[in-house]
Amino acid sequence: MESKVFKQGNYIWECKSSYDPSGEINLTYLKSAIKSVEKRWEREGKPSGYYYVFPINVITNTARQELEKFKQAYQGQVEIDYYDREQVQRLIQNLSKLSNMESPVNYIKQVWKG
Repeated sequence: MESKVFKQGNYIWECKSSYDPSGEINLTYLKSAIKSVEKRWEREGKPSGYYYVFPINVITNTARQELEKFKQAYQGQVEIDYYDREQVQRLIQNLSKLSNMESPVNYIKQVWKG
């Protein structure tokens, strides 16, 4: 599945998926994605925040270690976080209980802007 990037100010959310029958994020794919981001930052500068969302993948311990290394490398420079399939599903399930999902999203946007 093709990656999709969403920007809000100096914050970037990137949705990525790798096909693996187990549902786990492919480690080689993840390492390649991180290198691509780092190269992009060299050209374009670092954002304030960068968030990976893996809507169909599970993050294994090995992948989590790789993501944590990425976070540590830019600690104090870029706020980095990541979300896997289970976290995304929980959020969507809880938000879908509302009749209007736009309201909490707008609230979150308003809070982010301060």
